[in-house]
Amino acid sequence: MFVKPINGGLYDSISYMVGSGKEAILIDAGVPADKVMAAEKELNTSIKKIILSHGHIDHLLYVDDIAQKTNAMVYIHIDDEQSMTDARFNISAYTGKASTFKSKYEILREGNSIKVGELDFKIIHTPGHTCGSICIQVENLLFSGDTLFKFGYGRVDLPNGNFSDIYNSIVEKLFILPGETIVYPGHGESTTITDEIRSNPIKNAVQW
Repeated sequence: MFVKPINGGLYDSISYMVGSGKEAILIDAGVPADKVMAAEKELNTSIKKIILSHGHIDHLLYVDDIAQKTNAMVYIHIDDEQSMTDARFNISAYTGKASTFKSKYEILREGNSIKVGELDFKIIHTPGHTCGSICIQVENLLFSGDTLFKFGYGRVDLPNGNFSDIYNSIVEKLFILPGETIVYPGHGESTTITDEIRSNPIKNAVQW
C-alpha cells in the first residue's frame, strides 16, 4: 500500500492518494487537478474513486476537474450531500466566490466499505465539524479530514458544526481505535491515536 500526501490545497488542505498497485483512491479534492495528475503519473497508478471527508469548499473545490480527468466516481456522506449544490452549505458563499458542483456522486453512510484494488476503506461517520464529516480507515491508517488534527480538532463555529457531536465522534469512535493507528488529517502533520489520547485538548474541552 502507498500513501501520497498532495499539499497545496485551498487553505492549506491536503489530499491523499492511497492505493495498491495500479489502482488508487483520492481522499479530498481541495488540491488543483494538475498536482493530482502529476502524483498519479509519479506513482504509475490510476485514481478510481474520490472520497470526500466532508463538504467544505477547501476539500472539494477541484472535484469536478479531477473527476473529469480521471473518470473517477465521487463519494460523499448523505448528511453533507447538499454541499454539492448549495454554496451556503459548502461555505463557499461566505468566501467571496460561491461554488457548486456537477460531478456524479454516490452516497456514503456509517459502516460502508469501499474497495479499491486489494484495499477496503471503511467509512466512520464522525459528525461535528460538519454533520456529514467522515473518517476513512484502511488497515492501520485513518484519514480524519477536519475531525481530528495533531493535538487539535476541527472548528465547530461554521454552519452545521456542533461541539458535542465532534467530542463524541473523537472520544467514542476514534479514541477506541488501536493506539498504533496512524492519523492523516486534512490539514497539518500526521499523528497517532495514542498520541492524541495522551495530548489532544478535546478531552479537557468544555462542551457547550
